[in-house]
Formats: sequence, structure tokens, C-alpha cells
Amino acid sequence: MSERSILLCYDGSPQSVHAIAVAARLFPGARAHVLNVWTPVEWIIARYGGLGEGFMGEELSRADADLEAEAAKLAAAGVESATQAGLSAVAHTAECRGTGHVWQAALETADTLDADVIVTGMRSLRGLHEVIANTLSHALIQHSPRPVLAIPAPVSETDR
Repeated sequence: MSERSILLCYDGSPQSVHAIAVAARLFPGARAHVLNVWTPVEWIIARYGGLGEGFMGEELSRADADLEAEAAKLAAAGVESATQAGLSAVAHTAECRGTGHVWQAALETADTLDADVIVTGMRSLRGLHEVIANTLSHALIQHSPRPVLAIPAPVSETDR
């Protein structure tokens, strides 16, 4: 049997750190691919209109390079968390393309890596709140042909 391959969606949030810890317990010895997806400034401008009027040409390229570098730092931090949890991990970044949905970039990366499962944290929103918030976990569950493990946020003492 070949080594399991898991794609860990990581954004630096407490939920994504928790998801890595849970995945390490559930998939000991798996090969972990830690993914951070970044959105080019051009897509941000397109989505939010006038916010990008000051970005032109070379400034746009520099801004995208900065975003890509930040994504690489976040992915490296995720690798550190995965390694501390006992996984063998490697960092990946992906750029949002096309319609600019993070879930699409995650699915493309999972296909490229032939991941056995996609793991993501959840913001623990329920019902209509989750649909309105358009969370990554919800979108992956709706669109992925691969298994998706959505790890709920840890329950705090005040929530019990």
C-alpha cells in the first residue's frame, strides 16, 4: 500500500492549526501537503471595484509578488505546525485564477498532487450563516470529487 497523501488547507488561523493537529492524529505517517492560496491584486480590484485605482503596471506586479511571498511564509508556518504534529510535510502555494475562488485552486492542487483527502478547518458557522459566508469548507464539500474532512473549531470551555 502506498503512502497516504493529504492536502491541508492552511491560512494561519487557529482553525487551520487545529485542523493540522487533528489530521496528524487521524493520518499518522501520511505525506502532508500544506497549501496556502493567494489572490492576485487584479482579482481583488475586479471584485471590489475602485480599491485598486492606484495600482498600475509595475506596482501591480510588486503587490502580487508580495502576496505570493506572504503565501509562501504562511505555507511554511503550516509545514512547521504539521512537522511538530508528526507529519512529513511540504509547502505549496496556489494562485486564484479564473473566477478567483479559493476552493477551485485547492481542488486543482489536490488533483495535481493526487491527494487522498483534503483537510480544512471550519469556522463553525451553522446553517444559513455558513452559506452566506461562503466558507472554504462548505465550497469544498459541495464541489470536491475527493473526500473532504472539515475539522470543526475546538470547543472552548465557555461553549460547553
